Amino acid sequence: MPLSNAELWAAALGYVLPPVIAIVAQPRWSGAVKGLFMLVVAVADGLGTAYFNDQFHGKSIVTCMLAAAIAIGVAYHTVWRPSGIAPGIERATSTGGPRHAAAEPPAGA
Repeated sequence: MPLSNAELWAAALGYVLPPVIAIVAQPRWSGAVKGLFMLVVAVADGLGTAYFNDQFHGKSIVTCMLAAAIAIGVAYHTVWRPSGIAPGIERATSTGGPRHAAAEPPAGA
């Protein structure tokens, strides 16, 4: 069964979303929290692509969300994490903990 335009757009957008997700995700978050956040982004991707492709009805919405979730997961684990880009973005945009601990002088020095 061939994919519709909406499903292809959802997958294509999902492939480039991991760096955007990494901007919000924090290194201190557990894997489960990061996974849930990825699913929320995949739902938004699927809803948006189905809506903007005039396929906003039952099965199309669900398949767009699934295509986005699969694309985000595959892209993250095959491209963005091994290259170090997504983890680097997470560290650079982290709001908690010392980001540049090595650059700070030790206490008492």
